Amino acid sequence: MRKQAIFLISAALVLIFMLSLIGTAQWQATAQDAATATPTPEETPKYDEPAYVEGGEAEWTLTDSTFISHYPDGFQFEAFAKSSGGEIVSASIYYSHTPTYPEDVRRRGEVDAETGRLTVIVEGREADEIPPWVAINYRWRLLDSAGTIYWSDWFVGNEYSDDTHEWEREESEDLIIFVQEGFPQSAVALAFEAMAEARSLYLEAFGRLLSYKPRMMLFADEVTFEEWRSPEYELRGIDFIGQASGYWGAFIQLIYGNDIQDFAYGTVIHEIGHLYQYDLYESRAPAWFTEGNSTYLELSRQYDYEGRVRDALQYATLDSLFVGEGPDTFDEGPDGRGRWGYDLGYTFNKWLVENYGWEAHRELITLLAAPENLPGYEITDYFKESLEQVLGLSISEIESQWREWLGISGTVPTQLPSPTIEFRFPPTVTPFGQ
Repeated sequence: MRKQAIFLISAALVLIFMLSLIGTAQWQATAQDAATATPTPEETPKYDEPAYVEGGEAEWTLTDSTFISHYPDGFQFEAFAKSSGGEIVSASIYYSHTPTYPEDVRRRGEVDAETGRLTVIVEGREADEIPPWVAINYRWRLLDSAGTIYWSDWFVGNEYSDDTHEWEREESEDLIIFVQEGFPQSAVALAFEAMAEARSLYLEAFGRLLSYKPRMMLFADEVTFEEWRSPEYELRGIDFIGQASGYWGAFIQLIYGNDIQDFAYGTVIHEIGHLYQYDLYESRAPAWFTEGNSTYLELSRQYDYEGRVRDALQYATLDSLFVGEGPDTFDEGPDGRGRWGYDLGYTFNKWLVENYGWEAHRELITLLAAPENLPGYEITDYFKESLEQVLGLSISEIESQWREWLGISGTVPTQLPSPTIEFRFPPTVTPFGQ
């Protein structure tokens, strides 16, 4: 999430301001046909896995596999199948949006024993938390009466298409963009330019590009932006204008403000940075680090982040970065302005790269990605251990060096450790007025 540098404005006032901008934005006529172009399949080892049979021997045939979008009310899968082992008694779909998300979603369906027709329906409430135009890659799991299980190969390149609004689909080497009619069209070309420019930076920072082509959905009005979320959605009630999700492999944004240059070179680069974090190491780091990390990647700065921190600390005491979860990204700093966790995280990332290079950053990522399974409550401690291993210093030495680089005392304040609580990966969101 790229938290915007607008301070002390209420959410209600910002909402009114945002709506007024929608009325004055350049409204472009777009063609619905462009949004239904054939998607680019995602070529990855996971999706290359072939069909196979387990639990016995049987000859299976699967034909006419089809994905149908009913956005915003969900989607369904259909096919016809036969097994030489007997009647098909169970049909399930496993689907995912990206190749690296650790678990596929499973949905059970119905089987017509006479025709062999398979139907799996994912209703709107089950499909909640899925905005339009995300990729839907899926495979079938079928069971016959003899106990033989058939796994199909993957069907890739499907999209949760929205036929209820006017969208335009555009694609570059780095990004797929869906633009709702009414969003400034100039943002698309600038976003493509920014992503092309950032490609070498992402490679240097992370060692490789994303394992999939990320998507960005640009919404022109709040009603459309809200309609895919049910009342029970975990962010309902929070006024936010953007969200990146490693689960979707996408970044969504509601029209806001008129600085398209900063949007493309700042917000887009920041949010795609979050997709890299999840793709490579499941964001196994405190929020202040991941937000500061994405902020450090930005090609457009909203203001002098480092200067703000240095100025604020001239007359204030800085608590330790490494007690509990560290600074809250949403907290106000000593100067009464928000983004304190973001800006502290930015300075730490800058200190790390300037003193130890991108090589140390890549080594840290490799260590963070190493455990096959890492419980959420162990993430903070594992992050600290990984930092110590990469830099060859203790955590107190690391923090002292960073503090001295900031121009303050290298002595870390002694604090009682916070109780350990379960860590849950939050979606990274951009709130109204922040």
